[in-house]
Amino acid sequence: MKDEYLYLWAQWGILNFEQYQFVLKQFGDLESAWKKITPDFLRQIGIGSEKVDRIFEIRKRISFQDIVSRMKDMNITLFSIEDSEYPSCLKSIHNPPLFIFVRGKVPALHKALGVVGTRGMTDYGQMVTERFTSDLVRNGFVIVSGLALGVDSCAHQTTLKNGGITVAVLGSGVDMIYPASNHFLVSQIIKSGGVIISEYPLGTPSMKHHFPERNRIISGLSRGVLVVEGGVRSGALITAKLALEQGREVFAVPNNITKVSLSGTNYLIRRGEAKLVEKVNHILEEFQMEPQQQQLSFNFDDTEKDLLTNLSDGGKTMDELIVDTALPISRISEILTNLSLKGAVREEGQKWVLN
Repeated sequence: MKDEYLYLWAQWGILNFEQYQFVLKQFGDLESAWKKITPDFLRQIGIGSEKVDRIFEIRKRISFQDIVSRMKDMNITLFSIEDSEYPSCLKSIHNPPLFIFVRGKVPALHKALGVVGTRGMTDYGQMVTERFTSDLVRNGFVIVSGLALGVDSCAHQTTLKNGGITVAVLGSGVDMIYPASNHFLVSQIIKSGGVIISEYPLGTPSMKHHFPERNRIISGLSRGVLVVEGGVRSGALITAKLALEQGREVFAVPNNITKVSLSGTNYLIRRGEAKLVEKVNHILEEFQMEPQQQQLSFNFDDTEKDLLTNLSDGGKTMDELIVDTALPISRISEILTNLSLKGAVREEGQKWVLN
């Protein structure tokens, strides 16, 4: 087990990496620092005077036994920046989180891509998110996002649907899922080999100013970031800006020029801050990767072959397939289910398309 005082400092959650280094230089180790630190010292290292009294009140309520018990109950692991298990890609960014709380297993991140966008996802945004995410997963990418409603949740869900691994970075403690409606999604992410990550202490609620801070971790864990849709002042564009500062690639999908509220991706492209992408191959080209062709090892019966032929010239809705095939909806649903299980087709929004 890690040193008791590592847990105490992590749960206190007041230091950034530079402050942590200064504390160790002054006190020698975390135990001495915990026992000897004063309000004046906190002011000296840049913590605002108005926060200091509140910070010390919080400190009085921190219990090592409570922390360990809570972490054990929820299978939470703590990594410090000095641990070998701490993601190396995150260590290299400006102001990396000193501690991260983790639920699940941190996957290999050499092929991780952030997928971000607005909470107010449009039908177009959903279609783009599903298409790119499913294609990225088929090409071996781990998908990183922020568990918010809209594009984030769609990216996580699509990853799971395609048998991939996804990383969710929270703007709250890992035990305080926000939005609450995503509790089941969190359990599925962990069950499928993914991970929930946060730099915030246990019990920390979601707060507005946490999200820009969280975004640097999304981009920091990723080789690049794909912006699906969002406004010029949206959190997605903050993530894009942070990604550029971190030396990551930024990709953006063009949006409808009449939707001013969602002009963020066009803005990034126009300014040369993001590469315009229309299909996953455009991302693979930037990383000098060859597309992975899915190998279908199944035989198809005549009705399945007919439906695959029907879909070969583009996606079709269920109503269109009924008209084209003259089959009842129950039969088409059965065929599509079988083809989906065989990896031959997938559902994108209201349409069925070939893989």
